Amino acid sequence: MRNLSFVTKMILLAIVATYINACDKDEDVITYDLTGNWKVVSFENYESSAITTKTEDNTWTQFNNGDITVSFDESDLTSGIISGVNVTNSFSGDYMVDSKGAISINNVIWTKINEPEWGRLFHSIENAETFELKNGSLRIFYDNKKNIITLERI
Repeated sequence: MRNLSFVTKMILLAIVATYINACDKDEDVITYDLTGNWKVVSFENYESSAITTKTEDNTWTQFNNGDITVSFDESDLTSGIISGVNVTNSFSGDYMVDSKGAISINNVIWTKINEPEWGRLFHSIENAETFELKNGSLRIFYDNKKNIITLERI
């Protein structure tokens, strides 16, 4: 009887360990270190369920390959410089973050060359409120999380 109890306990322990290990692998890893170089892959509007991605119709591929590229350079743990190219224009400004995902982007200076729709959409970055890094994508939320700019590392 005593051996049966020991075997039962070992089986139960193995099941619990397997369950815990399986849960760890399925969880999304969220971090808040956004320093580095990024490229915009989409703009999403939750209210209308619209997702805008780069196409031949909304950008000009002869300029910056039609991409919006962004660099976040950290000055200290909570602030830094944001800069980049939104297809035909360059921009630079300041950003501040906290460890809970809040972000503010201020003092952005843009060049004023004509730009395609894809580049104009990026001006919404100045409305950023929160962000998250999840599964390798940087998602910047604005308008009370009704809109998202999604970027990937380059």
